[in-house]
Amino acid sequence: MFRGCRWQLIALLIALVLFIAGAVFRINRQTNQLQRAAPTQTFVAAPAASPVATQAPPPAEDDTDAAEPAAGVSRAPAAPYREGIVGSVQRLNPLFAHLNPVDRDISSLIFEGLFATNQYGEVVPRLAEQLVISSDGIEYVVRLRQDARWHDGRPFGADDVAYTMSLLSDPAYASISPFGEFFATVETQKLNDHLLRFRLAQPQSSFPYLLTIGILPEHALRGTTMSQLAQHPFNLSPIGTGPYQLAGLRLGARKAVSAVDLARAPVYLERPESPGRYALARLSFHLYPDSESALAAYASGAVNALANVAPRGRLLDLPNGQVYTQAAPAITMLIYNWNDARVAERRVRQALALSLDLPKLVHKHFGADVTYADSPYTPGSSIYLPHAFWHSQDLEQARALLSATGIFPASASEEDAAADADDNGDTETLLSLLIEDAPALRNFADEVANHWGQLGFAAQIDSANADDLANRLSTGRFQTAIIALPAASDFDLYRFWHPAQHGSGRNYGAAADPEIAELIEGARREIYPDRRATLLLGLQAAFAESAIAIPLYYPLYTFVVSDQIEGIQLNYLASGSDRFRGIGEWRSAASPS
Repeated sequence: MFRGCRWQLIALLIALVLFIAGAVFRINRQTNQLQRAAPTQTFVAAPAASPVATQAPPPAEDDTDAAEPAAGVSRAPAAPYREGIVGSVQRLNPLFAHLNPVDRDISSLIFEGLFATNQYGEVVPRLAEQLVISSDGIEYVVRLRQDARWHDGRPFGADDVAYTMSLLSDPAYASISPFGEFFATVETQKLNDHLLRFRLAQPQSSFPYLLTIGILPEHALRGTTMSQLAQHPFNLSPIGTGPYQLAGLRLGARKAVSAVDLARAPVYLERPESPGRYALARLSFHLYPDSESALAAYASGAVNALANVAPRGRLLDLPNGQVYTQAAPAITMLIYNWNDARVAERRVRQALALSLDLPKLVHKHFGADVTYADSPYTPGSSIYLPHAFWHSQDLEQARALLSATGIFPASASEEDAAADADDNGDTETLLSLLIEDAPALRNFADEVANHWGQLGFAAQIDSANADDLANRLSTGRFQTAIIALPAASDFDLYRFWHPAQHGSGRNYGAAADPEIAELIEGARREIYPDRRATLLLGLQAAFAESAIAIPLYYPLYTFVVSDQIEGIQLNYLASGSDRFRGIGEWRSAASPS
């Protein structure tokens, strides 16, 4: 019955083929037009390779974009906050960040820990919502907040914490972190999607401080071990839960990373505490090989912020900049080798400390680069208690203390003591002071020796390079020494001054004061913050009364930001990255407050 309409069917089929061909042609044409109209990306995707070294472009060059944009496409506007950093990007990963200050600073904006520190160094919740501690200080139950999401939109939960803890407890982590051995003793149990239990081998009141380390996304790294993580592409394409996310890496000379660009994380802005905050939509960190390049970049306007770039005097002279200064998370101390019976005697140590006018000596030899120390803790924290003993020179009392020991006549002059040591081989009054070989430190040490000479000691300066200094400290080959120590960000002085840490920690001089040890142990066991603070205040008083070592000075951390940025405050620093603690309140001067 279709024989009579065969030609109509053929015509219909031909029309259908022509229609389909025309439609395909039109779609291809529109696609090509869209591809030609799309601008060339100015951000370079993070490479899926092992960490790369970075090299900055010439400091005066405006490297707002990594490459020239396509014709007819305007450059992206410069980020309102552009910081110059000396160093290179290696791994934007919180588990490795402590190995490289550049990684640490940038990672602190991308990742969050279960807890964070506030402007007084106290622990406050971050990804955690609630913490319950057992009465014996062994079990910690943490409830997680349920409104946190990863930058890729996936929900944050207990699996992420459990995975991160599995990496921290991996033996490979102990090889790069002093806290690795402790984490290996922590048992982690997931109770539900937002509830975990941690069980410690023994009470450790500073455990919440250790949980300030950034959490990693389990879904992005599933199955990756700690050893594999070191070379994982994730390190240059991180996914966090923090207020800023990676927008791109710019490549400079020889395809090395010259800048890191961050953008506000939309998922973070959805949190209840975020509205009205984080006015800075974009941040850029420009990397330079040395201080001179970074300073030149600021002078040219390529960057408008610099943090702790040496020399400090150059920072203070920068134009159109606001200067923020705080004690750096470090302290330089004069320590004793307690295997020497003389300095193991408390009255000798007290006398040596009382012979020094530290405020005067420190200012004379280091100027405005440091401030004299008066506690084993750094200023700004809630438990910092300065003690007058450390800046109270009293030669008469010092001589009386030495005379009471009967070790040697305190009336001996410096010349007599030196003559006795040289002519008779009598080393009773001879003290050796080990220092790192640096001109300013050598001059300072010479004056310390002169002050000790007034007590009858003949002090000789023994300078060494950094490697030799470290070796002699670790093997106990010194009598007294001047060393730089990191601040105890968790307020736990155990690894520095407890007798058990001689040989394995940083108690290089085998200090063994029973009262100090008891206070350190009590503070470690105490789970109630107020009671712990009381013990730490008592610890500082005992530290001065025992003169277990002499706090000399704190280096100063200097942060310079152009007056284009407002709302900055620099409070207590547990690390340099804490300068970003209040970044939610920062804003461009041109934007409404």
